[in-house]
Amino acid sequence: MISTGLVSAVRRTALRMPLASHAMPFSMTATPLGRFADHIKTLQPNVKEMTVSELDKRLCVDHIHGPPANLHILDVRETYEWNEDHIPFAHYTGRGNLERDIEGVVPDLYDDVVLYCAGGMRSIIAADSLQKMGYCNVYSLTGGIAAWKKASLPIVSNFKTFSEQVKDY
Repeated sequence: MISTGLVSAVRRTALRMPLASHAMPFSMTATPLGRFADHIKTLQPNVKEMTVSELDKRLCVDHIHGPPANLHILDVRETYEWNEDHIPFAHYTGRGNLERDIEGVVPDLYDDVVLYCAGGMRSIIAADSLQKMGYCNVYSLTGGIAAWKKASLPIVSNFKTFSEQVKDY
């Protein structure tokens, strides 16, 4: 059993210790610069991107049945983002288990795979990963679903947003 005096002594010592010179306080605010942005910049030249107008043209081939069987549109956002809205004919895969689950969703390494997220960054990371796994025709949707919405293209929306569902719960 740890004595209360020992715990108090450790707390006092910890409070007097300065932060390491490289330590930064945690912030919930996203920064446009930093290691994440640098990482994206290193991956981007190796990842093919598809614009929203290019994807829209691929979807317009058949408005009723959707894209051809060899075109897969995968949403790599978080579940709550998918629950609010998504691009028509997209399938939810999420980013967390993409590499584990991709073979069940896209078994053919030569099929076209278009990945999208909110703004186009997570999908670049996911596309790079799938390319390293041997997928040949992987694209990141430039600008993500935000660019899709900005172009006033159709969106599949749930009756209630996820936030509204939580409030009702």
